[in-house]
Amino acid sequence: MLILFFHYLMNQQLLIYCIIIFISAFLGGAVTFFHRWSDELLHKFLSFGAGIFIGTVFLHLLPEAFAIDQTNSVAFFVLLGFMIVFFVEKFLFIKGKEGYDYSHLVISITALIGLSLHSFIAGLGLAVGSYYPRLGSVIFISILAHKTTAAFSLSSLFLLAKMSFKKSIGFLLLFSLMTPLGALIFAPLIGIEKGSLLAPLMGLTAGTFLYVAVGELLPEVFHTKENRWIKLLLLLLGIIVMGLLVKGHH
Repeated sequence: MLILFFHYLMNQQLLIYCIIIFISAFLGGAVTFFHRWSDELLHKFLSFGAGIFIGTVFLHLLPEAFAIDQTNSVAFFVLLGFMIVFFVEKFLFIKGKEGYDYSHLVISITALIGLSLHSFIAGLGLAVGSYYPRLGSVIFISILAHKTTAAFSLSSLFLLAKMSFKKSIGFLLLFSLMTPLGALIFAPLIGIEKGSLLAPLMGLTAGTFLYVAVGELLPEVFHTKENRWIKLLLLLLGIIVMGLLVKGHH
């Protein structure tokens, strides 16, 4: 196990990605404490982030996974990743019959747990990318785009709940660490049997990314009628950005 840990330490690219994601997430959340951002502007950020995730799944992760799949198991792992996150969020972290009638404090803590889980699983994607350089930068960009806006949203909930500044910063630090922590844990495990695990893990990552985009971001972005066309354009822009990355890799 010690050898695997040192192997991880030698992966400088993964360490750089983890550091950037941590700093970006923390700054993305901390900025809410110094300036009030409108909900509408936040939804526009989320729309672009959803496009990034959808483009990552369909233009990068799935084509690469099916290309190297030797056991025809990718589709199963996509479904598995999707359903795992769905089950954890909707059954383990359900807020009860009152839903939005709960206090803002309860909602913010629930959001912290759910988003932290997603961020930890995203570390799996980052770890997979570290063993497959053609996907590494793409996964990094998709995680970065989502995690920064997620931290922004989370900190906004803390303010709404009138949480103390000290506690808000502590929770924000915890959330910002979740993706690097996931990468730290998963990277050595992937290194044990890189070849046989790569395609299933790509499928699992695609499933979790797909749920974040379709199950969370898109319903949140389009639950109101304001600026729907602008949000749609931002969604398409995110997809186009990932499409251009595909062209660049080729």
